[in-house]
Amino acid sequence: MKRTGETHSLADFIPSERARIMDGASPVRREQMRAAESSRSVYRAWNEVCAGTREGAHVTGLHYVPESNELIVYADGSSWVGELTMMREIIRARMLRHGANIADIKVRLSRGGYPAGGRVKAPASSAPSPPSPAATAKQGPVTPSRALSAAEVSALDESVSPIGDDRLREALKKAMKASFEHKITKEE
Repeated sequence: MKRTGETHSLADFIPSERARIMDGASPVRREQMRAAESSRSVYRAWNEVCAGTREGAHVTGLHYVPESNELIVYADGSSWVGELTMMREIIRARMLRHGANIADIKVRLSRGGYPAGGRVKAPASSAPSPPSPAATAKQGPVTPSRALSAAEVSALDESVSPIGDDRLREALKKAMKASFEHKITKEE
């Protein structure tokens, strides 16, 4: 390899290296690598859409099934299973805007003991006990909702304006507004 004195970034090198690896792989291995790449884009889109939201705070895990192009979402409570199930099409549409075109989102109840939103659930076999004062102090205050600015309300109206059905447009607008109002910021 001849030195030219030019400076190149890693971004210049990655596409050719990816092509070299893919060309040298068996068809089965190529499909496995493509599935891994698509799962990475699904998880990245999920984080762009739901990380820091009140809904995302109640998700204990994700599993992408490339064979059926489905995302399985595990929630920490049955009420959150219901809420996320109702919101799955909104979340799916938002993920599509971030480059992840998944066929379906399935929401399931997580088994006890998995952390969500900084909390650990007690196993289902144990009887619930009232929280101790020390535990209550550690949880901190409930994140208050914040009012949207005029620019945010305008952007929200603009994003739902292409929807022809009035009831659907209003329902989507309410859901998106609630999600934005309860989004957890880095300062909190």
